[in-house]
Amino acid sequence: MNKMWSGRFSASASSLLDQFNASIMFDRKLYREDIEGSIAHATMLAKQGILTADELSQITKGLSQVKRR
Repeated sequence: MNKMWSGRFSASASSLLDQFNASIMFDRKLYREDIEGSIAHATMLAKQGILTADELSQITKGLSQVKRR
């Protein structure tokens, strides 16, 4: 399968880029669960006083917007 950026650059991509993108097919399938986990983590941080209620609200709102796309 061709990479989406193939043909756009004269030099080949770094092997680090290939390693970083190796899980993209799994990530696409699990993003909803990843977002739910991030919201749960942020909620815990707010309960511990590490995040403010406003920060939690902003994080939750942003992650919910991403989840809807």
